[in-house]
Amino acid sequence: MKTRLAWLARQVTPVFAGAGITLASAPFNLWPLALLAPVAFLLLIKNLTPLQALIKGWLFGLGVFASGASWVYVSIHVHGGTPVPLALLMTALFTAGLAVFFALQAWIWQRFLNGYLWLLTWPALWLLMEVLRSWIFTGFPWLLLGTTHLESPLQGWAPILGVYGVSGLSVVAGLLLTWGLQPHWFHPNPKWQLKLSLPFPPRQAVALGCALVILVSGLPLAQINWTQPQGEPLSAGLVQGNIAQQDKWDPAKRQPIIQHYLNLSKEAGAVEVLLWPETALPLTPGQAQPIIDRALQQAGEKAALVTGLASRVPDQPRFYNSLVTAGQAEEVYHKVKLVPFGEYLPLEAWLRGVIDFFDLPMSSFIPGPQHPANLRVQNTSVAPLICYEVAYPDFSARQAVDTQWLLTVSNDSWFGRSIGPLQHFQIARFRALETGREMARVTNNGITAVLDHQGQIKDRLPQFQSGVLKAKIQPRTGNTPFMLFGSWPLLLACLLLLAWRTLPGKKTC
Repeated sequence: MKTRLAWLARQVTPVFAGAGITLASAPFNLWPLALLAPVAFLLLIKNLTPLQALIKGWLFGLGVFASGASWVYVSIHVHGGTPVPLALLMTALFTAGLAVFFALQAWIWQRFLNGYLWLLTWPALWLLMEVLRSWIFTGFPWLLLGTTHLESPLQGWAPILGVYGVSGLSVVAGLLLTWGLQPHWFHPNPKWQLKLSLPFPPRQAVALGCALVILVSGLPLAQINWTQPQGEPLSAGLVQGNIAQQDKWDPAKRQPIIQHYLNLSKEAGAVEVLLWPETALPLTPGQAQPIIDRALQQAGEKAALVTGLASRVPDQPRFYNSLVTAGQAEEVYHKVKLVPFGEYLPLEAWLRGVIDFFDLPMSSFIPGPQHPANLRVQNTSVAPLICYEVAYPDFSARQAVDTQWLLTVSNDSWFGRSIGPLQHFQIARFRALETGREMARVTNNGITAVLDHQGQIKDRLPQFQSGVLKAKIQPRTGNTPFMLFGSWPLLLACLLLLAWRTLPGKKTC
């Protein structure tokens, strides 16, 4: 019996260790766990064979995504109409598939890197695997370790290194801290008891000192303003319609939805810019133009309006997910980073029509141009980001160059009252911090907010309520180091480090 319990404990431990990353993220925000979870992962695979490490890594990844990304069940079952057993199976396959990235990380470590400068190679491998997960098969840049440090002292590094760089620093600091306190855990035959040797021996004291330096170094960096205010703030009205997802594409509900947006926009009064969320109206731009004109008349002669709409591709039964401006300038931005299965269907010829989930409304979008132009709103340049696009750090940074503020629109009602929308909001806040730009975030049912250039909340609306947020958006000029260089210098450094690991005499920390 004891043997079985011990075996079960060994299998469950990596799952709980992985769940620590979810607890470090919004809405729990226990960011110190982001220092410890990667260390626990390393220690769990330390003395295993590559195959054993792969299994443990998969269990760790399962803990990350089963706890932190299983909110996809809401869209699959509630909005996709998939029966509960099949929805649970699809959610399980989704999280199990994502866990493969951590399995691959563990296998690579044990096969090629274990014992070689682990203090540097483990953070480098972690960083590279986050980048791979953010890129392959269009990417899933969610639950990145760096994002959890939005409220930690490491936040000051975000405009310099970006989210991947903060992830790497987090892993280094966690390793130094743990080794400094419990060095025997890193021995070939570790003893897992907790014990402190006071006063600390010199090497441990140095490790703890370095960990402290890394953690507090972000505090003075956070006081640097990489960008500067430019011109007067814009008065804005951010409209949160709170339209039920099942009503949005119902033709019988179309007129009430239109009237609801007009009524809310009227509440905003005279503003310089009205902002509506992603696919706010179940109309194409041509159909929506009379409604937009009425809203502009209510806002004043010099007002502008920006709204998300589905715009038809000429001569095709396809759509773009678009942002449309109206008023003094009329421009269109088409979403580039589409959500698989939500906005387009991989293997469409095989999957379309199999179950209702594969026939969701508006699942026939195509991506816009890879290098889109920015939008002009009230003589300011705006970096547009539609929903999931805000999760891509380098894409967002490229969008932000030569702009004065960020605008992201979303419809997080696909994920109900889960933690998904709260994680999405945390990610958006990190993009504002990385780019030193204020951000207006407009969503269907929350979280609608205006963020300052350090990702802090200036004002917001409650979730799951319709309303209008009247706020000021301060345009800013200048570029952060991360906007200028992106993640490439870090990626190259990590690749060179892992290639260098085989040189003789490099087997200690």
